[in-house]
Amino acid sequence: MIGIGSYFGIPVRLHWSFAFVLIFISAIAVIDGLDITETLVFSLYIFCLFFCVTLHEYGHALMARKFGIVTHDIILSPIGGIARMERLPHRPSRELLVSIAGPLVNLAIALLLIASLYLFANGIDFPVTDDLSILMSPVGFFHLLLILNLVLFLFNLIPAFPMDGGRILRALLALKWSRLTATYWAMIVGRIIATVFIILGVWQVIPSLALIGVFIFYMSAKEYKFLKNSGLQA
Repeated sequence: MIGIGSYFGIPVRLHWSFAFVLIFISAIAVIDGLDITETLVFSLYIFCLFFCVTLHEYGHALMARKFGIVTHDIILSPIGGIARMERLPHRPSRELLVSIAGPLVNLAIALLLIASLYLFANGIDFPVTDDLSILMSPVGFFHLLLILNLVLFLFNLIPAFPMDGGRILRALLALKWSRLTATYWAMIVGRIIATVFIILGVWQVIPSLALIGVFIFYMSAKEYKFLKNSGLQA
């Protein structure tokens, strides 16, 4: 992995698979016939995407720090980021706060962009085209950045354990049931959603969605088995 800096005492690293992002940018530039300026602007947009993902992960990490939990680092890969914490809060109310902190960062960015578009442009006018040329306009660029953060906010609230929404679901269930029972049902819901992701990803030819589905399907069961064998089931 490649370190790209440390902020608030938490290192940020790129997973080796991040190289596929560069391949993706190059492929889009060739397929869509982008010139140098368009390629640079598109690259900037992708950079902003992962910058927002990084801020999302810092939301988790800094909230966890309030509860005395250390985050070893933040890892960025083509399918997103992960804040590697030494542990998660055992108390459901604290896990709820740590889990929701990341999506709330994206919501805050979206609200900031909305305010900026109303102050410096003609308000919100979502583009109806998927033509990348819209990125060449500052207003279009920030509209797409707004859409990006709204998507990150909503997507991460999907109750697919161990995604943020799934952890929020587990925390809410754990307010009534044991942590193990809450994790079991969060896993079941997560695997159902993961199966839908995989089917849609294959059907609509969206490899990233299919990969996320496979990740959720595998990791949800792994986390449940780990908890079951850890003795921290109450």
